Amino acid sequence: MVAGFLTFYPTSLSDYGDTTAVFDGASISKPYYSGAWFFVGLQAEDAEVKKLAELKTFLEQRLSELEREAESVKSLLEIIDRELVAKSFKKAQPPAEALEKEPSALRTIRSRSGALLATMSLKEKEARIVFNPEIRVTQDMRPFSSFLLRKVLDSMREADLQKVAEGRLDQSNVLTYEVVYDGDVARELVVKNFREEARLREIVNSVKWTLDTIASSYK
Repeated sequence: MVAGFLTFYPTSLSDYGDTTAVFDGASISKPYYSGAWFFVGLQAEDAEVKKLAELKTFLEQRLSELEREAESVKSLLEIIDRELVAKSFKKAQPPAEALEKEPSALRTIRSRSGALLATMSLKEKEARIVFNPEIRVTQDMRPFSSFLLRKVLDSMREADLQKVAEGRLDQSNVLTYEVVYDGDVARELVVKNFREEARLREIVNSVKWTLDTIASSYK
């Protein structure tokens, strides 16, 4: 409903207290035109409330859309991060073997610049790799968790389990690994049943790339 046009004029020149109004062409005395003004004011307020409610609904819907878009962007970034780690490793992997044999059973793993990254001791079926304590490695670091653990070691384990399912490998020979933590900092990586020298070389090269990448991020 649209409010009518309301005008006011005094009933006499001597007495401006008794005022008359015209609402949609009809005269309204003082006791009534004040109510007409109230009616017009209510309609204007209702229209404003309606607009605010519509604006609130629109903003809530837009916020929900933006939150869904943000989740999609996060998922895409995780995929891109995994691909970047994998491709960077392929480019950084040196053609030469990354193992340096010491006179004892201890081996060292060094960066291309010669910096010590880790030491490794070998048993018949076990490799114990101790990280350089100066390199802080935590579980939330992508080169460590996404690449070394999931892409390299978990993939090797899954390949062994597939061989077990096909009857080509005994369950006792499946690759396993354990990360030794000191609080939230990884100190050691113990890999059992690597079985092949080529596999051990891949593990060592992966550890080398991971630690070298993390150490470079501190510079």
